[in-house]
Amino acid sequence: MSLPETPPLSWRQRLRSEVRHHALLALLVLSYAAIAVGFLSAHGFVGLPVFQDYLIGAAMPLMMLAGFRIFGEAAFHILHVRPFKPAGIWRGIRGSEIFSPDRWGAALVPVLLLPLFASVFTSFKTSIPEIEPFSWDPALMEFDRWLHGDYHAWELLQPLMGHPLITSAWSYLYNFWHGMIFVVYWQMFRIHKRELRMRFLLSFVLAWAVLGSLGAFVFSSAGPCYYAKVVPGPDPFAEQMAYLYAAHEIYANRAFLAQDYLWSLYEAGKAGLGGGISAMPSLHVAVALLVFLLMRQFGRAATWVSGAYVMVILLGSVHLGWHYAVDGYAGLAGGWLAWLVAGWLVRFSVPEPPAPARVPKDAEA
Repeated sequence: MSLPETPPLSWRQRLRSEVRHHALLALLVLSYAAIAVGFLSAHGFVGLPVFQDYLIGAAMPLMMLAGFRIFGEAAFHILHVRPFKPAGIWRGIRGSEIFSPDRWGAALVPVLLLPLFASVFTSFKTSIPEIEPFSWDPALMEFDRWLHGDYHAWELLQPLMGHPLITSAWSYLYNFWHGMIFVVYWQMFRIHKRELRMRFLLSFVLAWAVLGSLGAFVFSSAGPCYYAKVVPGPDPFAEQMAYLYAAHEIYANRAFLAQDYLWSLYEAGKAGLGGGISAMPSLHVAVALLVFLLMRQFGRAATWVSGAYVMVILLGSVHLGWHYAVDGYAGLAGGWLAWLVAGWLVRFSVPEPPAPARVPKDAEA
């Protein structure tokens, strides 16, 4: 005798269950926002982050998901369905699992929370030098050189990477790091492997809050590319920056352009897209590691590609002058710790998500 099917949840039941499931994520984000905004206000930075930035951040994943699905459905019908009927595009879009209550219910809380987190994070990061001026660069430089046998880490990499074409290619690969936001969007809307999804989202927030805010404040530093601008006296990275400038004259160095952009924002006291200067610890490395730890669950190819990209970021951050090598080592340790803590939190403090109304065709998407 077959058991009766469980009736699908109403929107109210689904929303209530999703809020419970995301309660810890909400607590972390809202606590971070309250502490950061309160701290900035206590130091004279009165006002909340720009609301327009929040709206853009919240709308972006929604528009991208809907846009990709609509474009894909339209392209399929135009190229493959005969006779072509425009109404078929609408029927395909309306019946797509992309727009199912399961998927949108799962995404609702992260879509509302994470743009707020990003907005507050940017406001805090750009304010760090005003509250705690860059002071750790000499100590980090000396420790880095001691750790690498009285050599700067970039000097050890120069024989392998010190060629203009390699530098240019590496700078483009390094800039691809910003594409990891699509991994976050993907996890926002996933309705499969929800425990893994929540572990990634929690570790992502923990890494940005603890490493990118607290760590960046405690170890306020600018990095090798700005060393001469923030530390009086001889510049131990003058030769490296001279090479990077010369290489840029031959093949475009995206990092060199980005460094000029960030410094112009810093001098103007503006928040700007992606603004804020911080060397220690390396959030670039930490986030790349989190993506690797996530992608280990999606096959050998995903593991090898994401693992190789961690090395691209770690080596590129040194070669391109963004970071001291110890920044990257700290990023690896901090990212791994965030992953472990998030796993523990999911295991013991996160309620089960609601069961999907039905098994979707594209559940693995």
